Amino acid sequence: MNENSQPSGVELSIVIPALNEGGNIGELVARCRKTLDELDVEHEIIIVDGGSTDGTVAEAKAAGARPITQEGRGYGGALRTGFALARGRFIQTLDSDLSHEPEVIEQLWASREDAEVVIASRYVPGGAADMSIFRAMLSRILNEVFTAALRIPVRDISSGFRLYRREALDEIEFRAEDFDVLEEILILIHLNGGRIAEVPFHYRPRKEGKSHAKLFKFGLAYLRTLYSMWRLRRSGRN
Repeated sequence: MNENSQPSGVELSIVIPALNEGGNIGELVARCRKTLDELDVEHEIIIVDGGSTDGTVAEAKAAGARPITQEGRGYGGALRTGFALARGRFIQTLDSDLSHEPEVIEQLWASREDAEVVIASRYVPGGAADMSIFRAMLSRILNEVFTAALRIPVRDISSGFRLYRREALDEIEFRAEDFDVLEEILILIHLNGGRIAEVPFHYRPRKEGKSHAKLFKFGLAYLRTLYSMWRLRRSGRN
């Protein structure tokens, strides 16, 4: 997964996929930097831009992040691009719309030795989510179906607010292009014997702009991923 084979001294890479998030990305980067400075951890902040036509790239750069151009399609392509260029021993992902409050990074970082993946979870005690009833129902159903079908001990399998140990990512190859890549990555790490931990967080509504998720399209992608991961599970790999 990682093209950077030489030690860099960077402990934590923040990887943030973004598309037309002007008005959000500058504040997000500034709050990330403040949190990381308080943690006193050597870090980098990478914005993986998917072809923004607003001021996202300039705003991110002005706030102190390193914008890079996404290769490949969709959210999966953004993660592959960011992971390949990240130099940290740990990699943190979060959304670019301020629905994931960067101050929670402190809790994830504090749990970094407990697991190969630490998830900021809406569905463990202390977690919460501000979203429409329809979207909340879909999210719950998605999580219940995936965790039951694949027997994976996770409450919030679709949260993209995660801290990864680099070695865990280097041992897998994920292929999904849409948001179902989140389930694929987690399941592959789990099947490799990776530990998963969850810490509570409060999911907030995006601050500016509109969501880029297309529910019908992504619903089909989730079903394809569920089927392929179910087959992998049955193959005896775990």
